[in-house]
Amino acid sequence: MSNKIIAQRYAIALFSTAKNDDLDSLFSDTKALLEMIHSSDDLIQTLKSPLSKGELKLNIVSSLIKDMSSNKILKGLLDTLYKNKRLSILALVLSSFGEVLLSKRGYKSANVTTASDIDDDTKKNISELLNSQYGSKINIEFKTNESLLGGMTVVVGSKMIDLSVRSQVSKFTNNVKGDI
Repeated sequence: MSNKIIAQRYAIALFSTAKNDDLDSLFSDTKALLEMIHSSDDLIQTLKSPLSKGELKLNIVSSLIKDMSSNKILKGLLDTLYKNKRLSILALVLSSFGEVLLSKRGYKSANVTTASDIDDDTKKNISELLNSQYGSKINIEFKTNESLLGGMTVVVGSKMIDLSVRSQVSKFTNNVKGDI
């Protein structure tokens, strides 16, 4: 079974254990913890490494969550992952939890990837366009990927709109190869 499916199951269990009043603070705490994990390459490597002892991983992450309002719920998740030897997928579980929560609340997820950072006005325009197209309940995440060369890609659910220069060049190259 893939780690993504396993993480999804843990995320659903985490959602089920939290009370409705605690979900918003749990969501913000999981996002904060996920940012802490992604901001440290050493922490990522420690969590993923099979050579790192589970107790070390548990102690490190437990120290990160000690001041969070959802400390008790997150500690339960960490203990369960530790007991099942799955601390290596913690980041996947945390990101899956956000997806589960937004899905249960009726939100659609959208990823907008651009070649370079875009200003707030452009983000606002893209958000308004996507909200008018897909309804007002849409959660948009903006990312950058320099390999796009220019333009953007937009993914909403299983639908992808590729407006990148890389895609245009690839199509042009394939057309030219077909003509030769």
